[in-house]
Amino acid sequence: MCEAGQTILDVGIGTGLSSVLFHKAGLQVLGMDFSSEMLAMCRGKGFAKELIEHDVSVAPYPLGDKTVDHAVSTGVMHIFDDLNVIFSEVCRVMRVGGVFTFVVADPIAQGVKEQSMGGCKAHKGKANFYNHSEPSMVELYDRCGFELINSLRFVSSAIGKREMSYRACVVQKL
Repeated sequence: MCEAGQTILDVGIGTGLSSVLFHKAGLQVLGMDFSSEMLAMCRGKGFAKELIEHDVSVAPYPLGDKTVDHAVSTGVMHIFDDLNVIFSEVCRVMRVGGVFTFVVADPIAQGVKEQSMGGCKAHKGKANFYNHSEPSMVELYDRCGFELINSLRFVSSAIGKREMSYRACVVQKL
């Protein structure tokens, strides 16, 4: 599905921790994040083809239609209650057949949509954390032109060092 030389958009690239491996595999990495500080750290690693300062929850993304082959997003989706803009914009900028891989917090174990958890000082010790159910995600895929290829539920430590349920998903643009 992914081939060397293709482009991959990292939605919420931060410091580039998850995308450096895509670069090592031969993909050209484009990164988008709202934090200039995070982008500066990523830029210092020297692997990204292009880094764009932009809030991923705001449309339109500063990219043309069908200009990227694939997309990835890790450690980002749980901070947004509404994922419509992210999925609509990724669909718009991705070529047909492209793969979007991402991680969402899964309410299966938590049983709630939104939680307030211990976080950083900027959030006065609390951060909102949004879970996205599998049925709501399938509806989003259908609405935005994606097909679910695979998903995997797993448990990991999250904000506040509390175990949480997540789902890693792979969808393909139709």
